[in-house]
Amino acid sequence: MNRYFISFLVIIIAFIVGCNNPTKKAQNTSTVDVDSISILTNLLISDSLNANLLASRAELYLRKGNIDPALRDLQAALSLAPNDAGLFILLADIYLVLGQTDNSIASLKKAIRLEPANEIPYLKLTEVYLQLDDPTTALRYVDEAISLNSQNTESYYVKAIGLMAKQDTAAAIINLKISSNLDSSNYMANMHLGVIYTASKDPLSKDYFEKALVARPDDEKALYYLGMYYQELREFSKALDKYSRITELYKSNKRAYYNMGYIYLVEYEDFENAKLMFQEAISINPRFIEATYNLGRTLEALGDLKGAREYYKKSLELLPNYPLAVQGMNRLDDMLRKK
Repeated sequence: MNRYFISFLVIIIAFIVGCNNPTKKAQNTSTVDVDSISILTNLLISDSLNANLLASRAELYLRKGNIDPALRDLQAALSLAPNDAGLFILLADIYLVLGQTDNSIASLKKAIRLEPANEIPYLKLTEVYLQLDDPTTALRYVDEAISLNSQNTESYYVKAIGLMAKQDTAAAIINLKISSNLDSSNYMANMHLGVIYTASKDPLSKDYFEKALVARPDDEKALYYLGMYYQELREFSKALDKYSRITELYKSNKRAYYNMGYIYLVEYEDFENAKLMFQEAISINPRFIEATYNLGRTLEALGDLKGAREYYKKSLELLPNYPLAVQGMNRLDDMLRKK
């Protein structure tokens, strides 16, 4: 991907993205940025009129969220190289972070006038107009980008996002497939295809989630969707394998623990393991009502009626009149009356 294309689409679909170890990666990236800024600063001491060095430092400042120094460096670079289209693309990114969409659009149009054969400002304009909830204009600009470079996998992915905004899922799928075919390691395109096919219960979803895992081995979201896929097919051992892998790598994934607990409880009647899984899910989120109820259900199956009542009661505290918990309490009352 071109270094100037910092797509907000990655942000709005963050429920899919997820790094393998986001905290560690963020720390490493931050350290690299600080070191790189220091290096660039030292280079600028002896070469203060180097627009490329200033632009590179501005980009690093932007990545760290330090907008004021990024803007200062970029303005200095523009005074030295006023006809550099790439600088205006970076300026548009800064304006976008500041919420100044009009200035961002103006900067990108200036970049197009300076370098009309570059597809990147067209893609960035697509981004801005998607943010402005104007998919029609966004699609016009992304089509321009594709006409300039029909091999850029990102263009078809962005076009698919615009088409989904217009609720044209069929056309979006076509463009996602083009993006995936151009670059089989395109994580976002493959994840989107997997999610779309999951919604329609199409077994093709598995293929795309596996492609996503090739691009990002042990990715949390891809593993979870694959686990759900196998669970729907009643291939419970494979589902448990995926969920277990998630809990090894991502200790705070309550849903993976919950899904394992549900399989142990309902499908295997392995109540001890079910109990452990639901307890783990609740330890991560004490307000996780489904896990709370199902822990009560598990304790009931184990014959611990006092414990079951406690968790049914907690479920009702979390959600008054929760139907399943009410039914559970009624069952326990019936048992007491029959004794």
